[in-house]
Amino acid sequence: MKKPNLIMLPGWGMEEGAFQPIIKLLSEAFNLSFIEWRDMKALNAFEERVIDTITSIDGPSFLLGWSLGSLVSLEIASSYREKIKGFILFGATSRFTTDEHYSFGWNPLIVERMKKQLQRNKEKTLTSFYESMFSESEKEEGFYHQFNTTIQREFHEDDVFSLLMGLDYLLQKDARAGLDRIEAPVILLHGREDKICPLEASSFIKENLGGKAKFHIIEGAGHIPFFTKPLECMEHIKTFIQKEYIHDR
Repeated sequence: MKKPNLIMLPGWGMEEGAFQPIIKLLSEAFNLSFIEWRDMKALNAFEERVIDTITSIDGPSFLLGWSLGSLVSLEIASSYREKIKGFILFGATSRFTTDEHYSFGWNPLIVERMKKQLQRNKEKTLTSFYESMFSESEKEEGFYHQFNTTIQREFHEDDVFSLLMGLDYLLQKDARAGLDRIEAPVILLHGREDKICPLEASSFIKENLGGKAKFHIIEGAGHIPFFTKPLECMEHIKTFIQKEYIHDR
């Protein structure tokens, strides 16, 4: 049987290397394609980069979106229904920042402050962000150290302007209004101790998809559960894919 396609969308400041613990496992079930957010010059480039990949692949694809990647996935979901078979979303959010009607995110002022810090000291800003992706127990188990080793070996880095574009995307984009138009199946995987995107952000998505989504909380995990608990995450993904791809064929 032909393997389904999977397009992988990382989070802000992230690259393909962050997915390393699950790449081999995923490649057994999917034909993988990777999106990178480097060298972004405009906000619409995030969606355009994913759309170019979707349209270049023969047949439908699943999208795996993590954090910022989940927001991009949800933004294009209703426009490419024929090409998107389903969504696997880690640490998902349909709106990264809070407003008077939505409290499951960051205060916009914190993101603005992060933009200023990024321009003053990129490395320090990224290091602080990376550390906040891990729960205390994950750090004690050495996963943050392991992640830093992965960065040094695998990451190519991005320039400050492109990283600022990513923060502007998180500040400005809001996919909430389109959630009820998403028809493809969705699985949400969220670390219980996620400090970047609160658990309630995924709960909000599930509730507004009208019960179409599967929602799994990864206990003890922070914002990067596929790095610290890859086997548990893969079990959920395999079950989801068997139901949505194999049984529907």
